[in-house]
Amino acid sequence: MRSTSVKTLVELADEGVDLHFFTADLGFRILEPLRERHPARFTNAGVAEANMVSVAAGMSLLGKRPVCYSMVPFLFMRAFEQVRVDVVAPRRPVVLLGVGGGLSYGSEGMSHHAVEDLAMARALPGLRVIAPGDPWETAAAVRLALTADGPTFIRLGKNGDPAIHSGNVDIKSPIGVWGGGEERRTVIFVTGHILAAAVEAAKILESQGRRVAVVSVPMLKPFDQTAVRELVRGASAVISVEEHSTIGGLGTELAELLLVERFQGKFAKIGLPDAYCASHGTLDWLRQQYGLDPAGIARRVAEVADERS
Repeated sequence: MRSTSVKTLVELADEGVDLHFFTADLGFRILEPLRERHPARFTNAGVAEANMVSVAAGMSLLGKRPVCYSMVPFLFMRAFEQVRVDVVAPRRPVVLLGVGGGLSYGSEGMSHHAVEDLAMARALPGLRVIAPGDPWETAAAVRLALTADGPTFIRLGKNGDPAIHSGNVDIKSPIGVWGGGEERRTVIFVTGHILAAAVEAAKILESQGRRVAVVSVPMLKPFDQTAVRELVRGASAVISVEEHSTIGGLGTELAELLLVERFQGKFAKIGLPDAYCASHGTLDWLRQQYGLDPAGIARRVAEVADERS
């Protein structure tokens, strides 16, 4: 998804969008196409994320469309005051392009994990929050962020995430990616780069004779409540899946809506516990430890669907 985001930025610059790209001293192999084609639109701000965000906010006052690129923990947590005060409060059209969401940088340890960022981002007034699930959603997210009003936080994984969609998508509303129809009594809502794992889990469940639907939710804020109400109509179980704490992310957003709607079915959140990860390992290995691999997701969904009321 990182390569797709850069490709889309090159396209937008070619189309005349007055963007300026900042990197906090990382990602150069991925970023070469943009730097080589539009060198005047490219700045390495160094390992100084807070300063980078403030400079971007100032540049937006000149009519530019700045993009700040770094790992999520450093772009969003380290520079949180600048994001909050310089970008979000005055509603500057700055794009915060964070990579390494969730446990993507698993081998680097908890300092490089991003497990609470969506909760923090959702709490900031007026900040658009997008967690694309595949390259097509990523391209749509970047285009939306660079042409819409106000600030946007885009949360990506690392790279190499498989394409789930077959073409351009509208990310403003949830997108059905597996199953569907009234007979699908279990609905799985997913956000972010764990989407492919959830689709694989759905395949496992289908092989067991269970009929499920998988819905991608890249746009976490603003959240299309009307579309979600329609998608859960008639469902007996609703389950959220995210590579994020179960506190404050997609699961919380769904729970709040379902409570107001007095949803009568079963509901569960699949995500990370309320604790930092003390282990080091690959993303696939860590997902397995937390039950966020396809087999683990399928197992938990089946448990929820089979629970007695």
